[in-house]
Amino acid sequence: GHLAPAGDMGWSAKSMAESFYYSNMSPQVPTFNRGIWEDAEELVRSWAKAYSSVLVVSGPVLSKGLKTIGPNKVAVPRYFYKVILNPHTSQVRGIGLILSNDDNNGSLRDHFVTIDSVEKMTGLDFFFALPDNQEEKIESTLRLTDWRMKGAVEQSKIGRAHV
Repeated sequence: GHLAPAGDMGWSAKSMAESFYYSNMSPQVPTFNRGIWEDAEELVRSWAKAYSSVLVVSGPVLSKGLKTIGPNKVAVPRYFYKVILNPHTSQVRGIGLILSNDDNNGSLRDHFVTIDSVEKMTGLDFFFALPDNQEEKIESTLRLTDWRMKGAVEQSKIGRAHV
């Protein structure tokens, strides 16, 4: 599956073609890729439209002992994450998602977490360039009411947006 969705790259033929590089892909369970991961992509896309743009970082959670596939022993992540930053509000907002790479994910709403939680799980520091007090507040706060959920459900092409 794509880490940055090909559906977000329609602004140029080059960006669309480059979205198919292996560096933008990771092994995903098919029902995960076509289910809750796609729902998350569509939700983030709806936020980008609603808020003019958002900053998105997504990827696999890598750890020791992962199952591998193929002759090159490509690791199959157990989890994937997304962190989203909305800089277009009076106070910058952030939100995280941690999703299990399987076919039993339930509701997307159940997987929203603080960005601090994603950082702890991945070992990454996402918004280190922000002033420390702003970074701390954004990354430690989870307020679903700051994010438009209802419109995303209505705009979902699959009608089951799990939010």
